Amino acid sequence: MIDSLPIEKYFARHLKIKHLRLLVELADKQTVAQVAASLHVSQPAVSKMLGEMEEGIGVKLFERAGRGIKPTPSGECLIKHAREVLFNLQKAHQEMRSLATGTVGKVTIGILSVVSTTIVPKAVKILKTNWPNVTIRIMDGTVDQQLQDLREGKLDIVIGRVFSERAAEHLQEEVLYDDPLVIVTSSKNPLAHRDNLTWKDLNNLPWILSVEESPTYKRMVNLLAKNGVNKPTDVIESVSRSVNLPLLMEPPRLGLLSLSAARQSVAEGVLQILPLNLGPLPSPVGMIWNKTRPLSHAALTFQDCIRQASLTYKNMLIS
Repeated sequence: MIDSLPIEKYFARHLKIKHLRLLVELADKQTVAQVAASLHVSQPAVSKMLGEMEEGIGVKLFERAGRGIKPTPSGECLIKHAREVLFNLQKAHQEMRSLATGTVGKVTIGILSVVSTTIVPKAVKILKTNWPNVTIRIMDGTVDQQLQDLREGKLDIVIGRVFSERAAEHLQEEVLYDDPLVIVTSSKNPLAHRDNLTWKDLNNLPWILSVEESPTYKRMVNLLAKNGVNKPTDVIESVSRSVNLPLLMEPPRLGLLSLSAARQSVAEGVLQILPLNLGPLPSPVGMIWNKTRPLSHAALTFQDCIRQASLTYKNMLIS
């Protein structure tokens, strides 16, 4: 059993940033020789510092593993928190440097297709009008990849459809507005003008859907099966709206669009919304961030810009 008193004394009086860096280096390289070379110190100096830490804390942090070393469970615990501390210090350094040079900082966001032509451009315009020196980096990708990037600190915020069943304890969600999904097809498709259209009329037709791993794909396939429609075999998996729209104009292909995007295409006379109820399929649009990693001032500022842009867009959808 670990005595908490030595740990408290050691953390309060002796634990320094150099110890945290040493832990992370040892975890990543797993040989004293490589760590010594990386830190430009001798191997005995690395061993001495690690020994002093283990003695001060009262537990072994690493153990032998072949020709190298590996963390013990206690070591894994401390290494995890060491990475967090070093990450936050680096963020603080970046913000302080930005303030010293007259800029406000940098924010990296991940976007999903539903917001790529709507609230994100509006939010960026608000940001750049009021804080022109903030650098914003915009990345796209699948839901799974972007949530993983959030966990690893590669993204500050993800904006798109939120799926609560995918939210982990370290992720925070904020719903912004509802922009339901609808089924669309070319205005030249005879289905678009059929009276009393039923789900079974969709049998054996080609589709454009999100990638198979996505919640939207799985929910849509389940919804089709529930309504007696065979699982589509002619499928294009795509999250690119710029690619999907021209393909949807070729009958009889079907696809899903947000109501706002569908209305625009209907107004242009190229697509038609099919009058079928998707029930609970659509998920609201929102933003997600990692609550275990403090957001920078630039990221918090951009969150406010997203909220402003969303309010305007929400009112437009209602009208």
